[in-house]
Amino acid sequence: MNFQLSHPEHLSVQGPDGRVWRGANQAWYSTPWQRRAGCGPTTAATLLAYLGRSRPELAELAPEEGSFLPYMEAVWPYVTPGGRGLDDPEGFLLGCRSFALSRHCILRGEILWIPPETAQRPPLTRCRSFLTSALDADCPLAFLNYSNGNLSGLDNWHWVPLVSAKGKKASFPCVILDEGQEGEIDFALWLKTTSVGGALVVLTPEE
Repeated sequence: MNFQLSHPEHLSVQGPDGRVWRGANQAWYSTPWQRRAGCGPTTAATLLAYLGRSRPELAELAPEEGSFLPYMEAVWPYVTPGGRGLDDPEGFLLGCRSFALSRHCILRGEILWIPPETAQRPPLTRCRSFLTSALDADCPLAFLNYSNGNLSGLDNWHWVPLVSAKGKKASFPCVILDEGQEGEIDFALWLKTTSVGGALVVLTPEE
């Protein structure tokens, strides 16, 4: 069974070059530090923009037409990396909620932590439930990956939006957005092999 968002077209954004990309790219930021450490704000901007575009009650969250970069720059002061980047899911969530409040929108959120200790990690069934429940509610997720384990094509210490999933038993293929493109990862393999863990964060409208 596939789990995906109701309006995947809302994930397409215009880059500073005028081209349409699949999700944003931290390389669009204007300063070297932003381009190096900006995966968290870039991911936050993608999630917030989707919620604004897909829900009339959150329309003030939607970016203006044209380049997506001004929206990314607007999110940055709220979802701001520190010296080690943005390595705190709670800070990510608080920043997103604060940005939403600045636009008169109220968001809730939830974090599923993936600890570094294998024995303390949630089972795949719990991760699958968390992910699919968010997607069923038409909410993309933010995936923080401290260590990519045996996955290829996914950087360590990196945030990406997670926008769809397939409900297979042994593996758990999920689609992420990174550098303006879609890619697929096996979340089950990551959960089994990551050496440091990470987190999943979902933003939801206040009921």
